[in-house]
Amino acid sequence: MKIVISREELKRAINIVKGIISSKVSFPILSNVLMEAENNLLKFSATDLRMSIEYTVDCNVEVAGALTLSGQRLSLLLNELPDADVTLELLENGIVELRCGGVETKLFSMYAEEFPPINKFDDVEPIMLRQAQLKKQFQKTSFAISTDQSRHNLTGLLLEARQGELRAVATDSRRLSLAVSTETLSTDQEIKVIIPSKMVHELQTLLSDDPEKMVDVFLAQSQACFKFDNICIITALIEGGFPNYDAVIPKSMENEIILELSPFIQLVRRATAMTNDRFKNARFTFEPGLIQVYVKTPEVGEYEEELAAEYSGNSFSISFNPFFLLDVLRFIETERVCMLMKDGGSPALIKPFTEAPVDTYVNVIMPIRN
Repeated sequence: MKIVISREELKRAINIVKGIISSKVSFPILSNVLMEAENNLLKFSATDLRMSIEYTVDCNVEVAGALTLSGQRLSLLLNELPDADVTLELLENGIVELRCGGVETKLFSMYAEEFPPINKFDDVEPIMLRQAQLKKQFQKTSFAISTDQSRHNLTGLLLEARQGELRAVATDSRRLSLAVSTETLSTDQEIKVIIPSKMVHELQTLLSDDPEKMVDVFLAQSQACFKFDNICIITALIEGGFPNYDAVIPKSMENEIILELSPFIQLVRRATAMTNDRFKNARFTFEPGLIQVYVKTPEVGEYEEELAAEYSGNSFSISFNPFFLLDVLRFIETERVCMLMKDGGSPALIKPFTEAPVDTYVNVIMPIRN
């Protein structure tokens, strides 16, 4: 195999696929990126056996073939090479010769035949989605994914298609976030799958913000595949049932508080600045016309502030982790935010405030019981 490709194109390709490579691998070949060249196309592949990625670019293929190289080593090397074309040539002894400008390097390779095969999803009908919409749904919910490995079914994000809507849901049992697509799906098929958090975070990095770009989603038994922009990324799905999130979302709450979003975010940020790793507790007191926040943290100090609010109910207090609030507030896109609560011991429902109620972004946060 012998190919010529610009350093920038090669560097970009390696950066796209190397995120899949695990830092701890069970087989040495899994540390490598597979490169397959033919018909003036170069395909890069990486896998950790649960997730796989392929990325294809145009390139000058002088001799067709395949090779594998350490993804980490190649990435480090490309960062230090001059901005010129790179020639990669697989020699007879399995050594790969890399030339760029005046630089010549020889790298150890592993046989391409050892690289695990990747599923092709040729017989599966795709669901077409807008990349920007899917990316936004992931961003609005992924912070609530659990990191507790003992609750494996919560360590991913639920992707559910029902009644023509696509729903993204995540929960760690202390909070829940739901984001609903604003567009009708290209299928009326009922779908319910749990996407692992690693896949969700990779897609947030790779998906475009361009509202015109599309992504094809393929779902087959135990795997999901996303194809877009010359990228094909595949993951094993998380097995097990996802909690009935509809039952978690409160349906009837007596107290509605409406706040200006920007000053409320600033207030919550100041509250987080007065916490530490052991104490993440802010008490919010709601009174007619205002909200008061109070934080008292050992070895840090005290913080108290008031903010005007639209509220006319009885006074009550409730405590939250302010970081959980901040996670939600930074994805509210309206000028005002709505908080709904029954009392100081019940969950809070937080969503954008609109004159006509729309439940396309809903968050539930459990209170901290003092």
